Amino acid sequence: MALELSYQDRGSIIHRLDPRVKLLWWLSINITLTTWNDPLFLFLLLASVFAYGRIARIPVWQGVRQLLPILPFVIFVLLANIAFWRPAHPETAHFIGYVIPRGTPVLPPVPLYWETVVFSIGTMLRLLVLVESTLVLIKTVSPAEMALAVARMGVPPEIGMALSMTIAYIPVVVAQLVSVMEAQQSRAWKVKTSNPIARFRAYTTIAIPTFFRSFQAAEAMAAAMLSRGFGYDIDHRTELKPTRFSGQDWALTALFAAFLVGGFLLGFFGIVQYTLTMRLLGFR
Repeated sequence: MALELSYQDRGSIIHRLDPRVKLLWWLSINITLTTWNDPLFLFLLLASVFAYGRIARIPVWQGVRQLLPILPFVIFVLLANIAFWRPAHPETAHFIGYVIPRGTPVLPPVPLYWETVVFSIGTMLRLLVLVESTLVLIKTVSPAEMALAVARMGVPPEIGMALSMTIAYIPVVVAQLVSVMEAQQSRAWKVKTSNPIARFRAYTTIAIPTFFRSFQAAEAMAAAMLSRGFGYDIDHRTELKPTRFSGQDWALTALFAAFLVGGFLLGFFGIVQYTLTMRLLGFR
């Protein structure tokens, strides 16, 4: 699992792209995501992320499997939207029924509309697109490329290094967490209980060792970087392998930039909204 979360150089056309182009792809997906809430178009956007990953030779099943751990959170967000989100004009909305019927003691009635269902599905797909696109970016951009790309975009090198180290450290933390869990399980560690307080206390036994391991590793990494003169004349640093845009990089940059501008405007002007799916379903 930890290996699947790290950079995987598969020699694909995506891996050979300039890291700035891959960052632009990620930005075009997620900035567009902020203005869309139509589930049909969000599903197509999620499918495009999987297609991009497939071009990068990342198996589809791997991406699907890595979305499974966040499904409880996604389902919670879906149910929370169904419970609390209401259409702007309930009097003209398409009423289904009550999630919590009238007359229920203590709890207020919770009406359910088709608009709420469609909008909630769109919110769920938003989360899936955000997580999957980030995972694909991590697998196709090495930490060194990330630091170089951010620095070449005008961001201070310290920030680029911090970002690349954060990405590189994700599989390390996962590996540490797995090793601690296996060690606790060998000592009869039990977490499968319906009591949330008991479950929280059980997870404390793995959270504390993982935190201290991460702290020690981060301290050692900082000391190693300082011993190699990371902070010396950082603004005038040269590159061992300078990156240059190829024709393919320029073509994809134009494509991703066009998608970013076009997708943002479609959502900003209300074209790609949940009402589009409502009309396709026959609701007026």
